[in-house]
Order: sequence, then C-alpha cells, then structure tokens
Amino acid sequence: MKTQRVPGSVKLLEVPKPEVKPGQVLIKIKATAICGSDLHAYEYPKGYEFMQVPVTLGHEYSGVIEAVGEGVVLFKPGQRVMGESNQYCGHCPNCHQGRTNICENNRMTGLHVDGGMAEYICVPENIVHLLPDNVSFEEAAVAQPCAVSFHGVFDNSKIKPSDIVVVFGPGIVGLMAAQGAKIMGAGKVVVVGTDIDEESRLPIARSMGFGVINAQRQDLKKALAEITGSAVADVVVECSGAAPALAQTLEIVRKGGSLTLLGIYSRPVEVFFTPLIRNEVDINTSYTCTWKNYEQALQLIASGQVDLKPVLAVYPFRDSLQAFEDALAKKVLKPVLVF
Repeated sequence: MKTQRVPGSVKLLEVPKPEVKPGQVLIKIKATAICGSDLHAYEYPKGYEFMQVPVTLGHEYSGVIEAVGEGVVLFKPGQRVMGESNQYCGHCPNCHQGRTNICENNRMTGLHVDGGMAEYICVPENIVHLLPDNVSFEEAAVAQPCAVSFHGVFDNSKIKPSDIVVVFGPGIVGLMAAQGAKIMGAGKVVVVGTDIDEESRLPIARSMGFGVINAQRQDLKKALAEITGSAVADVVVECSGAAPALAQTLEIVRKGGSLTLLGIYSRPVEVFFTPLIRNEVDINTSYTCTWKNYEQALQLIASGQVDLKPVLAVYPFRDSLQAFEDALAKKVLKPVLVF
C-alpha cells in the first residue's frame, strides 16, 4: 500500500477484506504484476499528485471469482478472470463511442481506487474478462500491458505488411508492441534501448528474434541500416517515455512515415515540429486500451502468437518490496507477485 505522498512509503499492511457491492465481483487474487506506473507511485515524482493516498497499488491482476454482487449476470464464483485497469463510467461521450480508455470520468485501479496488490479486490463486472483455459494466472496478470501495446500498434499505428518498424523502449510495453508489429505483418522489427537495458531487457529482445540497437553505444542510423538495409523506418513506436528517445525517433522516421507515442513522460519535452511538418510525418498518440484489446491480448497469448514467458520474473507476495527494488534497478523486466 502507498501510505504517504513521499518517495518510497510503500508498505505491506493488513487491510479489511472488501465487501462486494451490487454490480461488482469479488476476486481472490492469484497473481499481480508491477507496472511502470506502480514504480512511479513508489518513487512519487511530479505528475502523480492525482493519486488517492493511502491506496492499495496494482492494476495488473488475475484470480478467481469468490463472490458476485446483486445484479451481476455475466460471472459466477469459481471462474478464472482478470480485470481491466481503467474503471470507466459508460455514459460520457467517449464511452458511448467505445473509447473507454479516455473516459471523461475514468478512475484508475490502484491509483484512484484500491488495486490488486492484495489478497482480494472488488471491481465492476464490466471490466472483468474470462481467462482461456491455457493462460496462466501469471500470464493473465500481464495481459494488461499487452493490451496497451496492442491498442498502440493495432489501433493507433499505420503498420503495413513488409514495413520496417522501430520500437524505442525494451520494457514490457515495447516488447509486446514489437510482437504486435510482427503480427501486423511488419517485415523487420528493431528494438532500441540503452546501457541500462543491457542486463535483462535487450538480451530478451534478442532472444525473441528482434533486431536490437543500443543507442548509447551505436550510431542509430548506421546500425538500423546494417539490420534492415535502410537508415530510416516506415513506422516508429516510442514506448520508453524518455526525452532523448523521442528526439531520436524524429531522426529515423522516413518522409511520409508515422510515429506512435505510447511512453508516458515525467517532464515536459521540447519538440521541433518543422521537420515533421515538412516531411508529412503522421503523429499518433495512444493511451491504455479498450475491451477489445484485452480480448486480443488473452487470445494471442492463448494461441501462442504472443510469448510472455521470457519476460516474467515471479516473486512470492511476501517479497513484493524486493520485487519493486529489482524492477527499479531494471534487474528484471516484468515482476509478477503470486499468492
């Protein structure tokens, strides 16, 4: 639980079991993953003042339904499920258009309301998804960042068969965006990271068969040309949220190409738009995901088209603070806490 509005201040505490309300399901948590936003909540940088404190963290979770509230018709106790991160109102203009990810009244699980880093969570039934039989609880907990990646790639990029795609940021969202690009038919996919990614992230990207560039050690355009035969990319997907990476994306996106931004930036970033305008580069933004993207993620994991096993680092829940420290140090890619 995040207990104070200061860096750190995340503690393991005993809390009451939540009571299921009408329209809700009570889920006994089996696995919950640590996200970048959980790490930000842990560090509490500028831009996270909107959080409710105290709050139980965690918006990537899976488990078994223990009870359902009055009026619930879609689920029953004993079913294996996972939940969406956004709790949307369903009646604002964006929700009516299916854009629940940018609901005008959105509340984020684990930041605005208590999340999944606990033994139990109560959530509205409309954000719950059944798990395919062959998807593990650990994989299901990580379906949320997969869905974020797929919303960015499937819905908000312009990837076409045989395109050269470059993904900045070899975290879970970046690697799943790279896998999504391959599913979309990209000819060559290259993942870009830095020295801090060399311990775990870039080796995983290499093991997945992607071209890899360390932007701190290699000339970006030269390395890209050696891998793909071209010094520029048709599509660039920025998942790192790092200002230097954003600047580099502008160097390698071709004239008439597209740039999709998924990374969340912790401070203002200066961009010189004139070259982008002259080159007619399409700029797309992408935030979280919708119901459809969760279903896509679960089905792609179940079919084996998306492989999560190389990215998961499983910890018993009692070691959750160690998992936070390891994630902050980038010793592991995707920590998953299990009960």
